[in-house]
Amino acid sequence: MKNLLRTSLVTAAALVASQAGAFAQQIYLNELYISHSGTDNFEFIELKTTPGRSLDNIVVLVVEGDWSASSNEGTLDRAWDLTGYTVPASGLFVLGTNTLATNVAAPFTANYNFGTATSTADRLENGSNTFYVVDAGSPANVAALVAAVNTDVDPDNNGITTIPTLSTILDSCAVVDGGINQVAPSFPDRIYDGAIQLGPEGVGTTAFLPGGVFRGIGAPAPWCADFLDFNEAANALEPRTPGAQNSVCPSAVQIVNYCTSGTTTNGCSAVMGYTGLPSLALGAGGFTVNCTNVEGQKTGLIFYSVSGQGNYNWGTSTSFLCVKAPQQRSATVGTNGTANACDGSISLDFFAYLGQNPTALGNPFAAGNQAWFQCWFRDPPSPKTTMLSDGLEVTFIP
Repeated sequence: MKNLLRTSLVTAAALVASQAGAFAQQIYLNELYISHSGTDNFEFIELKTTPGRSLDNIVVLVVEGDWSASSNEGTLDRAWDLTGYTVPASGLFVLGTNTLATNVAAPFTANYNFGTATSTADRLENGSNTFYVVDAGSPANVAALVAAVNTDVDPDNNGITTIPTLSTILDSCAVVDGGINQVAPSFPDRIYDGAIQLGPEGVGTTAFLPGGVFRGIGAPAPWCADFLDFNEAANALEPRTPGAQNSVCPSAVQIVNYCTSGTTTNGCSAVMGYTGLPSLALGAGGFTVNCTNVEGQKTGLIFYSVSGQGNYNWGTSTSFLCVKAPQQRSATVGTNGTANACDGSISLDFFAYLGQNPTALGNPFAAGNQAWFQCWFRDPPSPKTTMLSDGLEVTFIP
């Protein structure tokens, strides 16, 4: 019985180890930048996987999805063989142009070079396409996939290609433009092998291809519903990050104001707000909670709770205590601004505060945890001699 039990435990442990190893070897499409203003010299595809992983027999593929009268849809447009390459310590592997390194907004020297600027402009076509990363399993299958470039890999037009007969699909996505919304007599663009659809940007058949797509913070997180921008100047909104951790998905951020501000003797109603994003990956300087429209030249502080919203009378004043007990106070600071005016403010670099106060309420926070913030400040003529802002509910993300 003991031997049988020992054998069962060893078998189970081996299965767990095998499953963990298989998961660790997963390769994700992590970020794609396809089109930007001017000549498309800064295109790239970023993969994410285990640092140090060999990319032997791994191939990145692109299948044409734009419908045309000449039936180009279903053509294998690109096949990049990554045999001989190894994933760097970052766990991120970038296929891109050699001119990507000169991009002011997001410079990076590609791990796999598409080629020279003139020969690689629009290597990622500005239209509906399905992108794959596959494990061909053998050099013979790699050669077969590369040889299939410029041929129809969906000859029976059923949306299922011959790619799975030559490889295991590790990840795929389809980035599409407004052609995906077409109907007869024009025919819609196509997506292959059940890939997830990303795009179009806009509404109807006039919608356009996203400039790029990304997974918020990085795989295995889902693809962000917000897209990368065409305009270099807008890069700060959803920054392109070849070779570095992806930015936070803006639509994943959940921050809401609630409760009611009190009105001070000078008619000020303080309002809670924020700058940055409540991403735990950002650290100090990444997320600041602030309170504006405060009485000038007074003292005050920001406090928070991890127990939920409240709505309790603040004495006989017009304020309400908007967070439940227990509460954590930050240090008292001056509001600056002008005396008897509403131009004062208070701010709290929250991640810096947590770093300096390891025993603070809720510390350390995890993704999905929430905190409820409010501002307190002096207002001597009011019934309770102090006033409170409204509340700010924050949900933290990875």
